[in-house]
Amino acid sequence: MTASSLPGTVSNETVVETYDRVATAYDWLVAPMQSGTRARALDALAVEPGERVLEVGCGPGHALSAFARRVGPDGRVVGLDAAPGMLARARTRTARSHAADRTDLVVGDARSLPLRDGAVDVAFVEDTLELFSPAETRVVLAELDRVLAADGRLCVVTMEREAAERDPFVRAYEWVFAHVPGYDRFGCRPVYARRALEDAGFTIESEERRRQWGVWPVEILLAHPA
Repeated sequence: MTASSLPGTVSNETVVETYDRVATAYDWLVAPMQSGTRARALDALAVEPGERVLEVGCGPGHALSAFARRVGPDGRVVGLDAAPGMLARARTRTARSHAADRTDLVVGDARSLPLRDGAVDVAFVEDTLELFSPAETRVVLAELDRVLAADGRLCVVTMEREAAERDPFVRAYEWVFAHVPGYDRFGCRPVYARRALEDAGFTIESEERRRQWGVWPVEILLAHPA
């Protein structure tokens, strides 16, 4: 299977509606399980004081507070998500961690980022690229390339399909996606992330493969724009 032969089963709009509806459960049950991989990704990004950070698909905001601490009072963090329910959770979390004064939360579409060219130093995308079709992913990556500074950096955490096509968990997951009614509304399935980044002109600086929860193959990719 190639990257171009992985069509989405449902529209991105349907996926957004689904995550908006399950935002609270996702915040309590799923996001905490991703904490180990998320911490590794934040270390790889090495965000510095004064930098401008964008998280695309910020969900309930688990990474935003960490970014706000790292950029300090002179930096800025933007959390973008298409699901209002997710942003409501993120707003509560950033306020509780005293990060609201340097964090902007935006309802928006990753395929049309509401930022000017070169507006951010760092972009972070965690478990979001796999929600888009291959054609949409190309648009998302082009937008990330546009808003990143020339010397900026992008970190993507994703379910990586490369070298995992025969992985028992991936095969079982694909079976569930195809046969369990309604599961495709979550839109989340393994993708060829590294290939997509390179096709979009990004240069991969580092990659780390991990097992989420000990079973789920994920990859942390650190890249720079062309």
